[in-house]
Order: sequence, then structure tokens, then C-alpha cells
Amino acid sequence: MKIRFLKMTLLGMLLASLLVFPIGKERKKVNVIKAKQIALAKVPGATFANVLEFDTEDNGFYKGKINYRNVAYNFEIDIYTGKK
Repeated sequence: MKIRFLKMTLLGMLLASLLVFPIGKERKKVNVIKAKQIALAKVPGATFANVLEFDTEDNGFYKGKINYRNVAYNFEIDIYTGKK
């Protein structure tokens, strides 16, 4: 009886983990244009032309620099959540 309970518990935990972390399903990323729009929203008046540097890092962030009215604004945006 105890072994059957243990097996059922482990099976339930396995199934629950597959729902949270599906196998073979890649997380959806924020695209480059959307990431730039998010960054530009923090600098009123700036446009895509003001984004001087933009890089995709392996650590899961878009990093870049916006130069607007002689002021440089650095930004870092999470690739998956879009949060700054």
C-alpha cells in the first residue's frame, strides 16, 4: 500500500512538472522591434533613429543605448518578459 502511494505521488509530481516545464517547447521571446519600443517608451521623444547600440546577450537580455538630446540612456530588457 505504501509503495503504491509513493508511485502515485511520484507520477503526480512528474506530470505536474511537465505542465510547468514542457519538454521540447521553447519559451516565447520578445522580438527586437518590441524590445526597442519598450526602451524608447522610457525616453519621451526618442525614436528608433536614436537607438545607437543594440545587442542580444547570451544571458537573456537585450542591451543597448539610446542617445537623445545629448544624453545617453543605457537599457537592459529581459528577452522573455520584456521587463526593464
